[in-house]
Amino acid sequence: MPNNGLSFFFLVVLLIAVIFLLLWVWRRPLSEEAVHEMTLDSSDSEVTTRPLMTHEEATLFNLIRLAAEEYFLVFVKLPILQVVSVVDKDEEARKSLMRTIQPVRLDVVLAHPGTLQATMVVTFQKQEREGQPPEKREQVVGTVLKAAGIKVVVLNLGQTYSVEHVMGLLGLAEDE
Repeated sequence: MPNNGLSFFFLVVLLIAVIFLLLWVWRRPLSEEAVHEMTLDSSDSEVTTRPLMTHEEATLFNLIRLAAEEYFLVFVKLPILQVVSVVDKDEEARKSLMRTIQPVRLDVVLAHPGTLQATMVVTFQKQEREGQPPEKREQVVGTVLKAAGIKVVVLNLGQTYSVEHVMGLLGLAEDE
């Protein structure tokens, strides 16, 4: 009988030791070999800036900003997950949707200044894509934005717009 109590005691001690060992392994910092440090003076590394958008996109962005800055906060190239939140009872479906939309950056986001929530998204369409059906990811993004109650406006990069025309497309035209 005393042998069972001693066995139980050693089993508990062994279990506690294993738990502490696992915690120690998971919490310790990575070894120096695992973390490659990038030195700025290395001849193999080069860090440069890159433009946020093309010149055509910048022109349209400036028109949008002029048209909407009195009504909205204007943001450029926001990740879609900064604008929407996805909740689903089916965790696998949610993860699949998140993987699909995660790399998407929205061209221009107009947010209400009071609620700070996106109310409209402006996407830029290239001339060569005009008339073609949207890609699957674009369709999913459009569906997600629509489900979130966010209006989507598409502007063609090859077309010339005026501030008044952009205001009309955004639904901001003032009635005279």
